[in-house]
Amino acid sequence: MKKKQQTDAAVLFDAWCEVYSTSDLPLPDTLREIQIDELIRKNKQAAYHYLYSDIPLKKRLVWLNKLFSDCGLTDYEQLLGLLKENSKLIRRNIERLLLDKEKKTRKLLEQLYPELDEESQNWARQLFKYWDNTHASAAKIKFRNKQAVIDYCSKHIELYCTQQIAWLPQKPYTRLHWANETDVDEFVPRHVIRYVLSEYMSLNQVVRLHACDAIVPFIEEEEWQAMMEELFRYWQSDSAEANRRMLLLPYCFYGSEQQIAQLSPLIKSWSRASRKQLSRFVLKLLGIKSSPNALRILNEWMEISPNGTYRTTSWNAFRQAAIRKGMTVEELADQIIPTFGFNSSAEKEVSYGTRTFRVTLNPDFTLSVFDLEKQKVSKSLPAPTKHDDRKKAEKAREELSTLNKVVKTQTKIQRKRLEQSLKNGRTWPRKIWQTIFIENPVMRYITTGLVWGVYKEGQLRESFRYMENGKCITVDEKEFILSDDAIISLVHPVDLTSEILSGWKKQLDDQGITPLLPQLTAPVYYLSEEEKQVNTITRYSGKQVYISNIYNFETADITTRIENDILYIIDRSLNIVIQLPFVTEGNEVLLKEIYFSSWEEDEDMETIRLPKNEKLPLSAIPERIICSILNMLINAFSLEK
Repeated sequence: MKKKQQTDAAVLFDAWCEVYSTSDLPLPDTLREIQIDELIRKNKQAAYHYLYSDIPLKKRLVWLNKLFSDCGLTDYEQLLGLLKENSKLIRRNIERLLLDKEKKTRKLLEQLYPELDEESQNWARQLFKYWDNTHASAAKIKFRNKQAVIDYCSKHIELYCTQQIAWLPQKPYTRLHWANETDVDEFVPRHVIRYVLSEYMSLNQVVRLHACDAIVPFIEEEEWQAMMEELFRYWQSDSAEANRRMLLLPYCFYGSEQQIAQLSPLIKSWSRASRKQLSRFVLKLLGIKSSPNALRILNEWMEISPNGTYRTTSWNAFRQAAIRKGMTVEELADQIIPTFGFNSSAEKEVSYGTRTFRVTLNPDFTLSVFDLEKQKVSKSLPAPTKHDDRKKAEKAREELSTLNKVVKTQTKIQRKRLEQSLKNGRTWPRKIWQTIFIENPVMRYITTGLVWGVYKEGQLRESFRYMENGKCITVDEKEFILSDDAIISLVHPVDLTSEILSGWKKQLDDQGITPLLPQLTAPVYYLSEEEKQVNTITRYSGKQVYISNIYNFETADITTRIENDILYIIDRSLNIVIQLPFVTEGNEVLLKEIYFSSWEEDEDMETIRLPKNEKLPLSAIPERIICSILNMLINAFSLEK
C-alpha cells in the first residue's frame, strides 16, 4: 500500500473511532457512505498500524474490537502484541475475544508469555487454566486418598492466587474434618481449603475447576457448606463487592439445595438495587450448577421476569444446562416441574410432633388444612400448643406460607410455557404427557381446563379433554380412549371447525371452567389458497410501519436484527426467522413483504447467524405458527388498521 493511501485510511479510521468512542457525536455523512468493514479488510496493514499508533486508550479499545470482532480478522499476533501495554482494560477485551479460540491462539500466547510483565503473566495463567478446564479430559482427574489430595494442593497452590483470598477470615476453614473420617481430632490441612478457595477467587472467567471438583468430596460435606455459608455472609456484610464475586463459584458449585434456594430472593434484591451484573453473574452460575433448585430459579427468571436482560441471561444459562444433559430446553423444563411434596391425590401430611395435618392442594390452587385429630378443615395451620414440637410446628407453618406463593408462581410459569406450546405445536408421546400433565397434581388441575388433541403427521385426528375423574371425553361428551402410541398437543383453534370450536367453548361454559390460558380464543389468520402456493406474504405491502415497535415484543426467545433494509425476527420457540424487507421514502418506512426462513441454533447464543436468501414455502409452515407470527406483526405494526 502506498504511503498516501495509508495516511488517507488512517484519517478515516481515526474519524470513525472518534465518533464511536464519543457517544454524543453524530455520524458525519462522509462516514455513513463508507463501508468501514470492507475498507479495513482491504487495508489491513494500515488498520494494524493505526491500532499501534499513539491514540487514546478509549479509541484503541474501540478499534481492536472493530478489527477482531466485527470484521473477524484473525492476525492474532497483532492482537496479543497489545498485552505489552499492561492495560487491564485491554486484557479484558482480549480475553473476551480469545475465550473460544484456544486452538488458534494458545501457542502464540505461550511464546509471548516470557516477554510479559508479572500482571499480564498472571492473567495469561488464568486464561490457560480456563482453557484447560474446558477440556473433557480435565474432568477425569481423580485422587486415590486424602494424602494424594494434600500432596496435590501442596504442589499446585500459588502465591498469586492466595493473595486473592487475603481479605477472608481464616477461622471458618481451620477445623474441617475429612469425609467419612472417624478420628475427630484430625482436620483437613488449611492449605487444602485455601487451595480450593484461591483457585476460584483468582479466576477471571466462570468455569468449574475439575481438580477442585475432585478435592471437595474428600471434605465433610456439611462442614464445608457451613464454612462457605459463613464466608458468603461475611462477603455480603462487606457490601458484596463485585470484584470479590468469584467467592460465589465454590459457594454455588458445592452448596446444598437449601443454599441454592436462598439465592433466589438475593438475586431479586440485587436487581432492585440496580446491581444488574451481579444478578446476571449468579444466574449464569446456576446454569452451571444445574441442580433442581438452580434450574427452577432459572426457569422462573426466564419465563416471568419483567426484565428482558435477565430473561435472556437465564434462558442462555438454562439452555447450556440442557445441552450438557443432551436435552432441549423444553424437555429439561418439563423434568423440573415441582410437585411441592404433594402425592398424586394432591395431598401431603404435615407433623407437629404430636399432631398431624393433611394439606390439600385445591383445583383453584388454594390450600386447605385438615386436622386429623379434630376432623376439622381450615385454610391454614393452627398455632402450636405446649404439647407440640415448636420447632417442627414453626417450620411447617413457614413452609405452608411460602407454599402459597410458590404454587402461584409455578402456575404463572406453566401458563407461559403452555402459551408457547399453543403457538409452536409442541407434542408429547402419551406416556410422557401422562407423567407431566396427569401425575403432577399442579399440572393436572391446569390440564382439565384445556382442550388437547391427538395429532398424526401434523394433522389433528381427534380433540379431547381430561376430566378430574381420570377419563377423557370428546366435544360431544363421549368417552375417548387414548391409544398407547398417541401423540398429544394443545389444540389450536385454527385446527378446529367452527362447529367443534363452538362446542368446546359451550362445554367449558356449561361446567363453569375458566382455562388458565385463553386457548380457544387465540387469534386465527387464514392464508388464501393463492398465498399457500407461494413463499411470500404480500397482503401488507406498502403499509407504513414503525420498525422500533418490534422491540416491545422481544423476549428471551425473540431477537431482532436489522441489516441491509431487512428486519430479521428470530423466534427460537418457533425455530424460524421472519424477514421483513422495507423501503424508506422520506420520513416513512414502508413494508415490502413478509417471508420465512429456517433457523439453526448456534452453540454461542450471543452469535446470531442470519439466514441466506431462503424463502420457505408457506404451505410447509404449520398454520398455528403462521397465526402466531401474523398476530405478533399485526400488533407490533398495526397492520390491519
